[in-house]
Amino acid sequence: MELIGAGRASRVFALDADRVLRRSGFDTEGEARLMRLLRREGFPAPEVFDARGGDLVMERLHGPTLAAEMLAGRVAPAETADVLLGLHERLHRIDAPPWLPSASRGVDLTGDGPARVLHLDLHPENVILTEAGPHLVDWANAAAGAPAFDLAVSWVILVGVDLAAYGLPAERIESLRTGTLPRLREAATEAALAEAIRYRRADPNIDESEIDRALNELA
Repeated sequence: MELIGAGRASRVFALDADRVLRRSGFDTEGEARLMRLLRREGFPAPEVFDARGGDLVMERLHGPTLAAEMLAGRVAPAETADVLLGLHERLHRIDAPPWLPSASRGVDLTGDGPARVLHLDLHPENVILTEAGPHLVDWANAAAGAPAFDLAVSWVILVGVDLAAYGLPAERIESLRTGTLPRLREAATEAALAEAIRYRRADPNIDESEIDRALNELA
């Protein structure tokens, strides 16, 4: 099998032109169940073919990530924000099923309104730009709760990225940050942002410098 992608907790292999295998160290059956529900609701998540233990076989999406296109300058910062906010808006119209957890990493995700499906890892690396439009992948963190929290987590993830590590000039970094971050922050709430930092800090795979950057922005 050809390794075509790897993250902090999983690896993705190409099975053929239409299918990939994501191999993880955690059970994928709940994630697969949610993705199937989302597909029935018309949300652009990959089709699931099989899920057993840590193995998830799903549709192979063809296209670049939103992150790659943004960093290369082929997608403008404002358009990046449009895509992210558009996916949040579509997702948050979907009522959370009763079996989806409403707490994660010691954080209560419920709010005043009805519980919606939250992705909790919605950032440009997890958006694939296909010919049929943007698709959202990696549903391992999904939960039920308040949409503001999902938006806040996206902001914390993005603000924690060290764009200088990509070799970008200072003016390009400033353009990326000012074109995306304020709109995500405005869509969240201050309370949700504080909770999102606590949620991210509880992730054992997170570098503390990512949290420090988010705290500096909030100060």
